[in-house]
Amino acid sequence: MSALSDMAEQVAKNYEQALRSGLKMQQEAGEMWTTWMTQSAPPSDWQKRFPKFTNLVNEYVPAARERMEEVAQLMERNTRTGNELLKKAADAARTPTIADSQAKWMDFWTSSLEAARASGETMAQISSRAIDTWINCIHKSTEIAEVRVPKTS
Repeated sequence: MSALSDMAEQVAKNYEQALRSGLKMQQEAGEMWTTWMTQSAPPSDWQKRFPKFTNLVNEYVPAARERMEEVAQLMERNTRTGNELLKKAADAARTPTIADSQAKWMDFWTSSLEAARASGETMAQISSRAIDTWINCIHKSTEIAEVRVPKTS
């Protein structure tokens, strides 16, 4: 049981490290993009849109980062829950009396279903917030990209 628990904890640590590395890479890419955009000399039409575009990026990059952090927190919570469930299953399997074993297996299955429900609800909430953010971003970006075409008489 200890080896299995240690392995699950190591997998969780590796996943967390990979997720944090991804977040750092995303942040650095955003910083490089911003540096590149501010150093180049955009055409006059782009110069009019650039401040709006910059405001849009500054508003939505933090929102995207928040969603990633929420997912990281969910993964950390699911890892802890998975470890607890693994311990409950091992304990139930080692219980010699049938009545005690059945009670422990019922606790395990009840906890498993509750964890799945909670994880699903949290993921749905995160997804909903992400979709709302991107819909808002699309609306604002179309306002920025809108080109005024003169009316023909």
